[in-house]
Parts: sequence; C-alpha cells; structure tokens
Amino acid sequence: MKKILVLTDFSENARQAAEAAVTIAGKLHANIILFNTYVSEPVISEYGGAPWPIEQLMWADEGKEKLKFLKEDLQELASQLPTGDHHPSIDDRHDLGSVGSQVKNLLKLENIEMIVMGARTGKAWEHLLMGSDTSAVIEHTDRPVLIIPPSHPLNALRKVTLATDFDQADQKAVHYLTRIGRLFGFSLDIVHVSLWGEKPLSEELKASFKHQVARYHFQDISYHEVGGKELVDRLNRLCAINNSDLLVLVHDRHNWLNRLFKQNQAQTLLDKQDLPVLIIPAGIAAE
Repeated sequence: MKKILVLTDFSENARQAAEAAVTIAGKLHANIILFNTYVSEPVISEYGGAPWPIEQLMWADEGKEKLKFLKEDLQELASQLPTGDHHPSIDDRHDLGSVGSQVKNLLKLENIEMIVMGARTGKAWEHLLMGSDTSAVIEHTDRPVLIIPPSHPLNALRKVTLATDFDQADQKAVHYLTRIGRLFGFSLDIVHVSLWGEKPLSEELKASFKHQVARYHFQDISYHEVGGKELVDRLNRLCAINNSDLLVLVHDRHNWLNRLFKQNQAQTLLDKQDLPVLIIPAGIAAE
C-alpha cells in the first residue's frame, strides 16, 4: 500500500500538517509514516568511554516521547474519519541525519505517494529539521510535496489552482491532479502564467495544451491567465477571488517557476503564500 510521509518538528504548524495528512490518507487509501529527524551536535562530553554528546541523547529521547504522543493523537483522528474513507495505520520513526538525506533514503525503501510538512515559522526546535527544510525536501524527491503554512490549515479541498506556463512537461502534473481530484471531488482551475519580458505563447500551443488536458476526461476544469511584472501578487489575488484551497506549482529546472527564481520572485511567492502549496515534480509518474 502507498504511504504518506509526514515530516514533523513537533511545532504547532507541523501538528496541523500532520492532521491534514490523516484526512488526505483517508481519501488516497494510503498509510502514514510519521517521521522526525535530528542533527548531531559537536562532542561536548564522553559517554561509556567514547565521545558522545549528552544533549543529543536528550533530544533523541524527547523526540521519541513527543513522537509517541503525536502518533496517539493522529490515531484517534484517523478513527473518526468518515465511513468509506480508508483508516490509515501510522508508523512512527525517529532517526539521526539531515532531513534531505533522510527523505532520499525513505523514498528508496518505501512506496511514498506524497510528502507532507508544515511551512517554516522560525519557531521550530533549533536542532530539529534544521536548515532550509523545504528546499532540501523538494530537491531530494520525485514525489509531490505538500507544504502547509501556519496561517491557513488545509481544512477542506474543494478548489485547486494549478499555475503553469503550459509546458508539455506539466501534463503529468495535470494528470496526477485529475486522478486525485476524482477521489477528493475538487474542481481544478488551471492558470496560464506568463513572465514579464518573455515571448507570449501562441494560441495554437494553448489550444494544444487544453486539448491534451481534455483527454483526461475531468469535468470540472476552468482556465485563467495571469502575467506581467506583478505576477506573484496577481496569482495570489486570483487564488483569493476564486476561493482556492490549494495552489499547485510544478518543479522543473526549465519551467516558469525556475525562471521566476532567477528574477528573485519565487521565494517571495512561497514566503507570502497564504494557501497550502503542493509542489509536483515535472517527472512524476501519473497512474
């Protein structure tokens, strides 16, 4: 059975991300791996005749205890899922190492459907999920990564907005969304984004992209366009006007999001984003 990997640092935001993962697992018929990692510190003492940081032992023990309590809360939440939804099992794991390397290893060992994590708040434990967690996870996975901000928990999934430049590589992401859209019952709004200064896409190519999307036979799809110098703000305003519950971005070295990074706007998009964001790798295998 497929699994959802839930990364936690035990912050309140990580908790609401984990709670959202339970609901998602119920719809996707997946089980949950609840995972916490910690990073080793420089040696400050000796233990058992060999160098061993005492603080590391304390963080490890405290992390295991917090993981146990969080697992129990999520199990209770899973037991309350509606009839017809899958009631996921929850496997808790705690290990040493950077979050990026740990995710990479887990992807080799487990059949991961999606990764779920809370957005950084600046309040996470100093020694847990250290560094640029979001980018580290995204760079080490070929699975969708759901990032939930503290200001907007994912309580419902009625409308999803996909931002795309109509690159053909994005078709796999569209296919994935139509597949899970049938399970959640959400409508899909596909927004064609155009970066300032780039050559406009021809109407023929736009029509070709929409024609391919139509082959997925997903009924509830709408289309919009945004562009210009204030692309980030316009995209966020459109999501607000359309009452979107989730913004979806496709991650690829050559697509519009990567080019937006070169214009120093992509980080602004993620920092200012009030909605949960789903990052889908362009190479995802749609079933």
